[in-house]
Amino acid sequence: MIDILLSLFFFIAIIAGLATAIMVLFSKKNYSKSFFLGMFLLSLAVVSIYNFYLSANIFKEFPDLFIITKSFIFLAAPCSFLYVRNILSSNKSFRKYDWMHFIPFAIYFALTLFVYVGSFTNLKIVDFIAAKIKNPFSILTLTIWLFYVFFQTMLILNYDLKKFKGNQFHRTKVINWIRVYNLMILFLFSALFVHHFLSRKVGAIDLSCYFLISSVLFFTVGWLYFRPQIFHDEEETFDFVVDNTMAVKTKETKNTLPITNELTIEKREEYLLKLEHVLVTKNLFLKKDFVIRDLADETGISVHHLSNLINSEFGLHFQDYVNLKRIEYFKDKINDPEWKDLSLEGMAWGSGFKSRTTCFRAFIKHTGKSPSEYFKTIRINPDRTGSYYFK
Repeated sequence: MIDILLSLFFFIAIIAGLATAIMVLFSKKNYSKSFFLGMFLLSLAVVSIYNFYLSANIFKEFPDLFIITKSFIFLAAPCSFLYVRNILSSNKSFRKYDWMHFIPFAIYFALTLFVYVGSFTNLKIVDFIAAKIKNPFSILTLTIWLFYVFFQTMLILNYDLKKFKGNQFHRTKVINWIRVYNLMILFLFSALFVHHFLSRKVGAIDLSCYFLISSVLFFTVGWLYFRPQIFHDEEETFDFVVDNTMAVKTKETKNTLPITNELTIEKREEYLLKLEHVLVTKNLFLKKDFVIRDLADETGISVHHLSNLINSEFGLHFQDYVNLKRIEYFKDKINDPEWKDLSLEGMAWGSGFKSRTTCFRAFIKHTGKSPSEYFKTIRINPDRTGSYYFK
């Protein structure tokens, strides 16, 4: 009875895993950043085919061709690491070497295929290789997979929210998912390592190892099935701020609310273009009492959609977004000949700030510097700043 239930468990894992993996791998519109998550799911789903073969073979003979599927376990650790790295890191310098992570899988797959084909012959080398690759869970392979998990954990521990921009609420949800996912992977490969290390019969195939693997597959598919928005790329804005002179730092507040993605991708792009065009051509942010209703009247976009759009795309509330535009204008005009005789207070007024206190707070928040400090780092002739000290 237990064997029947175990076979059923593996069979359901195959169906759920393959369906979810195909959705992630071929739905580039929503899951392009989750390609390696799709590969991770695919590897576990294919390994579940081998698990089903082992458990069901007790009742009925199955083709030995199924043994080829066990080699896909070599994809799990590399794909898991590459998925986390792609989500958390924007460094692309090593991505051209990603193919090297798949060399162990290619070797083991080739050897497994060779053993299957060679089983129809009487070559002694086939028996020798078959004995060597009978169990993919060796101390060497499990140690390598633990190294992958170690570096994956280091990526998460070194992740700094302040270096990234985007929807704070969604980003926090994704990071929480990554942490839970990492703990699951850490538990999986640690359990496999300890089980193998302490097992007396190292060469024996133990179904408990494969049961763990399929359990992880069910766990990941369950998250993706019930909370698919976590994996969507539309809200995953994990790009570094590239302005070298002014790093945008959004203030993390407790009253940040989730943003409902009510607009289609095309509509969002249209609204973003209209928003940028109106702000650049008319410099509406130079108005001292500029409010979101004024922007809605100029763009023809509802206040509700404008607020959600600015929050989800830039990770800012409307007033912070306007102040950021004013600071950018300040930066562009700071060396303009027309401004050469203006004090810092005059420049703040000319950039749309209605008081020097508002200007000071905005600079500290978005640049990490006071206006006078920023002035000294950007102006061509910093000797003139002595009489313009501004707090």
